[in-house]
Amino acid sequence: MASITSVGVGSGLDLETLIENILEAEKTPTETRLNLQETETQATITAFGSIKSTLSSFQDSLANLKDSNFFSSRQATSGNSESFTATSESTAEIGNYEVAVLALAEASKVATNGSFADPDATVGEGTLTLGFVDGDNFDISVAATDSLTTIRDAINNAEDNTGITASLLTVDAGMGDGSTITELVLTSNNTGEANQITISVDDSGDGDDTDGSGLSQFYFDGSDPDNVANQLVNKASAQDASITVDGFTAFSASNTFDSVIDGVSITAVTADENPGDPTTAALNVAIDTTGVQNEITTFAATYNELIIVMNQLTDYNAETETRGILNSDSSARIIEEQIRRIMTDTVDGAPSDFNNLSYLGFSTNQNGTLNLKTDSSLSYESNLADAVSSNFDDLASIFTGDDGVATRLDDLLDSFLQSGGTIDTKESILQEELNVIEEERFDLGFRLEKIEDRYRAQFAALDILVAQLNQTGNFLSEQLAATANIISGNKD
Repeated sequence: MASITSVGVGSGLDLETLIENILEAEKTPTETRLNLQETETQATITAFGSIKSTLSSFQDSLANLKDSNFFSSRQATSGNSESFTATSESTAEIGNYEVAVLALAEASKVATNGSFADPDATVGEGTLTLGFVDGDNFDISVAATDSLTTIRDAINNAEDNTGITASLLTVDAGMGDGSTITELVLTSNNTGEANQITISVDDSGDGDDTDGSGLSQFYFDGSDPDNVANQLVNKASAQDASITVDGFTAFSASNTFDSVIDGVSITAVTADENPGDPTTAALNVAIDTTGVQNEITTFAATYNELIIVMNQLTDYNAETETRGILNSDSSARIIEEQIRRIMTDTVDGAPSDFNNLSYLGFSTNQNGTLNLKTDSSLSYESNLADAVSSNFDDLASIFTGDDGVATRLDDLLDSFLQSGGTIDTKESILQEELNVIEEERFDLGFRLEKIEDRYRAQFAALDILVAQLNQTGNFLSEQLAATANIISGNKD
């Protein structure tokens, strides 16, 4: 930036204002042009950002429709969701079944029997071996000074713990005096008969591992929960879930049955109150026509959102005499035209009487959006409900395959959205335009500095000259005045 010095001091002329006006006159036209260009370029970048976002949403709606497996999707429906629910894979066979829930899966839970006054009570010494009747075991070493709390923590923190959680409960002792006792509760983390807890003891105290004294207070034979030698109380026995399907019984360690019917997963929710004579409910496995219809409806809705955005950005409004920011942008026009062409094309390889979207109830509104007729109860020539119910096997051929609408649209949208694609290239060009504008601003500032320096130098010289002339004039005026006074004195 040029150094600023005041001019006009010597001459008394307002040269600073004159310089400011000259610089403003030089700057305003260029700055106005650059501001307008920058505003329009930024608006164009924002507009293409909106297009990119709506194109991406539109492409998301194609994910299932371009996949031929989607059109073979199955829907499993429970006749009584309070009893059981079901889901299915595309490999499931279509059919109807009768299902009843006999029992839900349960986890094993055992507890001490009121022997301990508080969590700090010691319990003897030796080794506890905890595990399941049909599973792995792990050992806990107990020292003579270890308390219930110590044992709980040792169980929960054991690196080889096979799936047992220990907790302490402090409860009323039942003596009527407000006293309490502490119980150690052990719960299996997983349900199922094989996860019944079992505990063996190596009691270092009296050598009797089942007499209920010392560490043997924790003995529990999980293979026989009702064994009188057991020292822990069996609060809940581990149990498999069981159901019947068409009269055949199946068991599962959890409440989910994945292998009873191929491709179908059944989840038991509530056991029948009368498992000896249970009430069955229907399980229906059918083509997921509802899911397909919903996907096609979503596809139409996201397409319309795209067209509305494109119209806002490219159209001319005759009433307001305004143009969309991309009204004259060829890239936006090309994007829209290519998408619309695929939407109206016939599909090679599809049946001649069912080979474009119009057979599904699609029609085009005046503004380019789609109208999708979905209700078969109305007197439409073509509608989605009829297409799904009567021509379901041909639906996939319209959307999938190399020439399918969804496949072609997905490929086209990739060319628009991918790195180096149409929109990425356009955004790079626009960003370069902003860079050029910034360079022009810098050049303008540099040029204004040079202009200011030049005028300051010229006006500084003018200031000196005028000051000198003023000084000479003042001197002459003083001399003339003195001469006049002399002449006037001689006359007197």
